[in-house]
Amino acid sequence: MCSAGITPERFVCDRSKSTRITPAAPIFAGVMLFVGAVSLYDGYLVLRTGDEIRQFEKNPVGLFLIEHNHGDPIVFLIVKAIGTCIVLSALALLYRRSQRIAFPVASALMLFQAGLLIFLVRA
Repeated sequence: MCSAGITPERFVCDRSKSTRITPAAPIFAGVMLFVGAVSLYDGYLVLRTGDEIRQFEKNPVGLFLIEHNHGDPIVFLIVKAIGTCIVLSALALLYRRSQRIAFPVASALMLFQAGLLIFLVRA
């Protein structure tokens, strides 16, 4: 096992290259912010509708969580927030690992969230 090629100077030099901010980083951050904002707005609408959420919620898993908690949407909101955090964390990790793959995934997610936002505004 030869480790002669790994020196502290090379490790620091290689690490500094990976933390450089690329011109695409603000765009990616904007996409993540948009996805999080739409999810936050959806959660706000759940709170605003209160007990009427049973009539408005179209997601069968969401309806199950609401019914399971006797009509209180708090469990649904917690699961929704955890899911959003997992998705945004996975997207950030994917961006660090491979920007080439992260941008199409983020674009698809942004389009889905834009469709959800249009649906929420019209409803």
